[in-house]
Amino acid sequence: MQNSTAQNSSVKPRKMAIRTAGFLLASTLALAGCSQHPGTSASSGGTDPYSSANELLLPAATPETPAAAVHNGVDSVVAQSVNAVAAVNLSTQTTPNATLAATTRSALIPGNYKPSTTTAGAIAGTSLTKYNTGGADLVITKDGTVLQNLDIYGDIKVRAKNVVIRNSILRGGTHAPANATGIVDSTSAAVVNLIVEDSTIRPIRPHHNRDGIVGHDYSAKRNNISLTNDGLGIFNRPGGSVKANVLASGNRISSLTYWDWSPFHSDGTHNDGIQVQGGENIHIIGNNIDASSVAGAGSSNGPRVPHAGIAIMLQQNVAKLANVVVEKNWVDNGQTSINIANGKYSNITVTVRENRLGRNQMDYGNGSKYPIRIIKRSASTVHGLSTNRWADNNVLLREGRDLGIRYNG
Repeated sequence: MQNSTAQNSSVKPRKMAIRTAGFLLASTLALAGCSQHPGTSASSGGTDPYSSANELLLPAATPETPAAAVHNGVDSVVAQSVNAVAAVNLSTQTTPNATLAATTRSALIPGNYKPSTTTAGAIAGTSLTKYNTGGADLVITKDGTVLQNLDIYGDIKVRAKNVVIRNSILRGGTHAPANATGIVDSTSAAVVNLIVEDSTIRPIRPHHNRDGIVGHDYSAKRNNISLTNDGLGIFNRPGGSVKANVLASGNRISSLTYWDWSPFHSDGTHNDGIQVQGGENIHIIGNNIDASSVAGAGSSNGPRVPHAGIAIMLQQNVAKLANVVVEKNWVDNGQTSINIANGKYSNITVTVRENRLGRNQMDYGNGSKYPIRIIKRSASTVHGLSTNRWADNNVLLREGRDLGIRYNG
């Protein structure tokens, strides 16, 4: 968890860095010498079950080939990217028969089932093509770009409309980010309607500056996120629209990475499953968030491990929250499972309803725990608060030290 403040239109929340060097993506497969047909997996030869357009996008240049060289060498570059890659079989992670097919997954109603490895993450038993193995940043500037059935290396910087990332492993970059970012960065003003779904987000190099998905105007659906700093970061663009426009549904988030050192906190990283820092139109529904943490390489367990910071953090660092609904999630662990803070504004209004709370939060002493914590009673309006229940016995939470809902003051 890192605080963000709006100073001017060029400042990104969480000190996000926009990188211009990286990787260009082709918008179609109409490349000379490319024998692969739209809708055919390079590794399996099967028809892609996801895309109505039956389109699998391939790179116009590998990280080792500068974009300027593509004009004269596109045939050989594409041939290398298609024919020389290896497939990843996810059956080593989960049993193929235990994972729902894409068509079945999309029919699931968020909040009616508890997300697991069966329903979240890349589809087991499918072959994914290794992509951008050099690990350079992938900068997407073409509207409508689709990345699917891939094992993707490199942090993905989305700078376009209607981008889709589907049924893939997202490993992030191999470098240490200089500033806070995400494996998927959706902070650009150019982003509209980004979709990241049915993907496994697990950094190959965990880092205190590397979250899962961060920004605005995105839908994160049925992803399995682990080992990142935070899972999802949600905020509107400082200096731009107050609307965040984010949907998070059916995701599984767990095992965040704790680091002894943080540029934002004296006691190490504050790892959150979902951190909301500002904006309007935010819907968090039907996720399974276990705010557990593991120590990063070279770090101690710190003051909280195996607990992370907050499972769902609702705060107002960037902008005032409006039309924020948190409902029907399974939430457990952390210092606090759901935390509500008015921040720099005089009041906060959110809806938190019909969530199922576990009992594994950090013990502050003598059994004192915080499943739902509201920082300031007089400043907080929380609709639906009385409808949240314990996951183990379905009993409604009530205000009280051992009853599930607590106020700081």
